[in-house]
Amino acid sequence: MADKVIKTNESIVPFLGERLSFIRGLDPLGLQNTSDTTFSLLLPGLNNVTGRIRYYSFYCWVLDIYSKVNGSTNPEEQKKFIRRAEFIIALASHYIDGDRSSIPGSNYAILEIDINKKTEHDLQSSTFKPDGTTRGSYWTYPTGAFGQYYYGSLRSIGIITERENQAGIFVRLNKRNDDVISGEELAEAFDQNISAEKKQLFLKAINTGNINEEELKSLLPDFNLTQVPNHSREQDLLIKLLIQKDYPLRIEEEPYYLRKQTIKHLLQFINNNGELTDRLFVYNCYNTKGKLNSLTDSCLMGWYYYQFNEFWHYANTSTLNGTLAFLENTVGPKWMPIYQLVTEVTQDVIQFYIDNHFIQSGDDDVNTLLTNVSALNEFDCFNNTSQTRLIEKVSNAFLLMFTIYLNNKSQLIELKEYSENNELGKDGEPTGYFITQFNAKKQTSIYKFIFDYIYVNVIYRHQYVAFRKIRGGIQSTQKFIIEDLNIRFLGNFEATYTGPRVGNLIAFLKDLSMVAPENTLTNSGKLLLNNLQEQ
Repeated sequence: MADKVIKTNESIVPFLGERLSFIRGLDPLGLQNTSDTTFSLLLPGLNNVTGRIRYYSFYCWVLDIYSKVNGSTNPEEQKKFIRRAEFIIALASHYIDGDRSSIPGSNYAILEIDINKKTEHDLQSSTFKPDGTTRGSYWTYPTGAFGQYYYGSLRSIGIITERENQAGIFVRLNKRNDDVISGEELAEAFDQNISAEKKQLFLKAINTGNINEEELKSLLPDFNLTQVPNHSREQDLLIKLLIQKDYPLRIEEEPYYLRKQTIKHLLQFINNNGELTDRLFVYNCYNTKGKLNSLTDSCLMGWYYYQFNEFWHYANTSTLNGTLAFLENTVGPKWMPIYQLVTEVTQDVIQFYIDNHFIQSGDDDVNTLLTNVSALNEFDCFNNTSQTRLIEKVSNAFLLMFTIYLNNKSQLIELKEYSENNELGKDGEPTGYFITQFNAKKQTSIYKFIFDYIYVNVIYRHQYVAFRKIRGGIQSTQKFIIEDLNIRFLGNFEATYTGPRVGNLIAFLKDLSMVAPENTLTNSGKLLLNNLQEQ
């Protein structure tokens, strides 16, 4: 074989591949998948970037109007129509009073209006570059925010789809039955909330590719997508859209209504507390262990399980972060034996616990440490972990891990069953670890436990996850290189929570006038809550 590899000093077989490039990446330990799967179960039909509920009816209207005034089955024509429609909304939003966030393209609109002082806007040059590409325009993704942010949610909630046998052409769905809100109904309701004059102006701008400042101002308030007109059919339909069954186009013997249940519990939480952030609601579900009036509630149990996983992946990722920061701080870009790194980190963590009177020495077993930290809580440990660096971060991250075990050990079997019944648990899911591996290691010394955990569950797990993500590509998310049992620092990653979509649900409820800007229930919100409680 060797004589076929080299011939006249020339390689005639390919090299293994191009040199890897290292990128930041996300989720370096691959532990966020369980959280992602859980909030996808609990809040289907929206995501963390669908920031305004009125876009749901607007896009149905845009596709409806396109089919009526254009009708071309050329995907490029529809793409141009959608992109111009989106950017007109972005430009008009500049003249709205109040909260103008989550309007796709609004940053580019600010550049045109405030920085470049434009009063006449060429929609073609703002939505496409001269060569037909979109990079550097108001939105890089070819089908705009519609394709990148909204389409997946609109499809799963049953109001928009892609036309069969005509790839790239999107249509709103027709009404099928009275139990499911359709794209057709939403398009009609949106149309009812805009005057004929403003509708014609909007379409004229799309067709000509030009619009000026006065025309943009005159489109308002009809085309204000930050607020759904109060007491309108559009408002009524959008509320019904959110509280109908989770997957309206599926035929199911027992359909899910977890989105509706989340809305009910969220409204009740606001009504009881008079304040709101997405984390306050989720933390409350965690504190009540997924129960309502001492009875397990399937929706609240989901949010409890979600936050349980959030603490878990935050603790593990913080351990990675602190260990890598220690590596960089100790040897900079140079190599260090892995054994030496893990030994020094473990020794310093043990000293931290001795100084804080949690243990007397590293020979104390895990049970001893658990007994001495039983008064701690997850929230204080989380805050301490987030605010510290290097060894203190690692030490607090382990304390966070220990406290989520201690304060949930009576619920581990219940959490595990919930995960399995709903097919939520992914690789690295915590209940399985706590029930099996951790319970078996509580008799070992705390020194050995921490040393082994950092070595296997942090360093080598990151290596495994980073290699898995490459999958034949040339970009790597590795934060270090290992060679001959030595390790060299490449980069770091700060632990963060995932976005549970609750924040966007709150924004939806505000746009629908169910929740007031000061985070209290409006009269309409109270009426909706009463209706949900009676169902």
